[in-house]
Amino acid sequence: MTDYHNYISRTKMTSRERQLRSQLTKLLSSKAITKGSLLYRKRRCGNPGCKCAKGEGHPGLCLVVREGGKQRQIFIPQHLHEKVKEWVACYQKVKDLQEEICRIYSDRL
Repeated sequence: MTDYHNYISRTKMTSRERQLRSQLTKLLSSKAITKGSLLYRKRRCGNPGCKCAKGEGHPGLCLVVREGGKQRQIFIPQHLHEKVKEWVACYQKVKDLQEEICRIYSDRL
């Protein structure tokens, strides 16, 4: 049984709401997405003869995520840096679109 009070016909939406929902659907259906923050940091590779053993460290990119109340850092391989940046940006765009849609409904109350 469909709950008709929660269903909204596209004809009853404002053009702005239709536009926002369309952008949101497009992002969610065609883009990879991940939640987290990006952090540049240096780390040691473990090779005792490497320059990083003396404290310099290798520059790298980490994805910082919260799981079960704990913070976790996931090191991103160099060849995935740009992709992961896009995934995080996509998550932020989805979040922004959802916030704007929610504001439309809050304004209607």
